[in-house]
Amino acid sequence: MLVDNGPMSDSGIPIAPAPARRPRRWVPYAAGALAFLVTLVVLGGIVGDWAARNYEMRTLVTRIEASEATMGDLQANVEEILARYQGQGELTDENRAALDAELAAAAAEGRDAIGAAGDGVAGVRWLAWHREVSQAQEAYLAHNRAWRNYLDQAAKDPAEFAAPQDAVNQTFEAAEAPIRAALPVPALFDLLSRIDSVFAPPPAVDGGPTQQA
Repeated sequence: MLVDNGPMSDSGIPIAPAPARRPRRWVPYAAGALAFLVTLVVLGGIVGDWAARNYEMRTLVTRIEASEATMGDLQANVEEILARYQGQGELTDENRAALDAELAAAAAEGRDAIGAAGDGVAGVRWLAWHREVSQAQEAYLAHNRAWRNYLDQAAKDPAEFAAPQDAVNQTFEAAEAPIRAALPVPALFDLLSRIDSVFAPPPAVDGGPTQQA
């Protein structure tokens, strides 16, 4: 039986085998730590994005509420003016002219106030990929613009207060779905109930402006 002495050098001296490599025990720990860090970064990004959307929507909803309050103030002012003159019985030409002047002034004042509130809504900033927030903002701005157009006409002809305002009502209804779609899940700052309050059906009234506020 031949004996294998392993690899030999040129001089016939056996070459000692290279020592076996020891396993790198730190590799699994490093891989685990890297995976943990990646997970933290991903979760941090998700949580940060959710928090940013909450803050964006809080600002947007707050400014929408301010705009709606301004519209409500205008309606209350118009109703108060009409109530004063209706209590006088049949109007004389002089009283009718005075009523028209007051209504026109209220319309102009309301238009400017609602326009300023709309500028506040337009000033809300959002992250570029938060397109739902952008769509909610634009949907509400369409409603604000419809109010301004309505009041601009009423400032010229107060009879506009008695006319149906389809654009105002339709843009209000159309804004609800995009605004709700932009709410983060879960939503902070009581956003859901605040949106419910904005879009709650208004109480029925007899006479006076019929526009949503």
